[in-house]
This record gives sequence, structure tokens and C-alpha cells, in this order.
Amino acid sequence: MDKDHTLNVTVTYPAARKPFEEKDAPRSETVGTLKSAVLKAFGLTEGTSPDGTTTTYRLYHGKQPLEDLGKTLGSIAGEANALHLKLAQEITQG
Repeated sequence: MDKDHTLNVTVTYPAARKPFEEKDAPRSETVGTLKSAVLKAFGLTEGTSPDGTTTTYRLYHGKQPLEDLGKTLGSIAGEANALHLKLAQEITQG
């Protein structure tokens, strides 16, 4: 794909041996689509366990949480050709 329309995306997760990497990710890809692919790649699921504990995962760009799942990767990366994100686990007691 055209480099002006794609990004090299890397997502690190502390519990994973290797980061998730997507070469030539479309700049139009949303945070929600990326998050789904990342969770699948790391074998993670969100939800509530039988004890009422809720597990969710959030992507971060630097220290900024990516709350808007409809936001495009291109709008986050700006002029950059690569995007480095972190995945964090959040556990809420029920």
C-alpha cells in the first residue's frame, strides 16, 4: 500500500513476549478495529468473571488513553509513519 496512506503500528503489552505489529495499517483504521485485532492476537478477552470482577483493556498513546474507539489511527499519528501504543489491563472489583 501507499506509505502516505498507511502506518507501521506496534502495540506492546507487558504480559506478552512480543509486541503486536501491523505493517502498512490503513490510516483510516479505527482504534476499535485495532483494539479487537490486538486482543485477539494476545489471546485476551474483556468481560465479567463469575466473582463479579470486570476486566477491560485500554490502548494508550504515550500517557494518553485512547477513549474514542471511532478515532482513526492516522488522526493519532499525525504526520508520523509509525505509531507506538501500549495496551493496559484494567480490573474493576464487582
